[in-house]
Amino acid sequence: MREYDQIAEWYMTDRGRTVGVAEALAVAATLSPNSRILDVGCGNGVPITEALVNVGYRVIGLDSSAGMLHFFRINLADTPVVRGDARCCPFANGSFDAAISWGMMFHLPPADQAAVFDSVWSVLKPGAPFLFTAAEIEGADDAGITGTMNGVTFHYFVVPSYRRLIDEYGFVLVDIHDDPGVSTYYLIRKPS
Repeated sequence: MREYDQIAEWYMTDRGRTVGVAEALAVAATLSPNSRILDVGCGNGVPITEALVNVGYRVIGLDSSAGMLHFFRINLADTPVVRGDARCCPFANGSFDAAISWGMMFHLPPADQAAVFDSVWSVLKPGAPFLFTAAEIEGADDAGITGTMNGVTFHYFVVPSYRRLIDEYGFVLVDIHDDPGVSTYYLIRKPS
């Protein structure tokens, strides 16, 4: 995203070091040691990729922002990261034990979010969990809203029902947690 390129340096100083960490580590704790985890929309790698790497998981970051990936490579020089599009994950089918996407899905229009579901499904192994944050509002339209971060305009989108998308793409809903004013996160799993 070009917008994240514009705020990449500022983002390093503004982003909290705990956002999503407890949730990501809880999902990782259900995996075997040394499992491969895909961080979809990894940004600069802090704090989620960093936390997962620090406890021994093999994480690969995926992000479309060259600016954010510049800082990822500084923050986590030994962790692989790929510049790519989550709607078409550039990895082999069944190559990850889990996927996490914190703070990315809501930047994509509903049709693109559906494409991410399809793409992540492909790269996950059977039984693998997928944790993501998103916004769900019944009766939502496709127009979305705009907001600013450090003076840069960002687009945000909701979908009417993630349960429908989860079912449509063959995932199983495990849990939904709503943290008012922060985010709603969904834990789903690819069937075994």
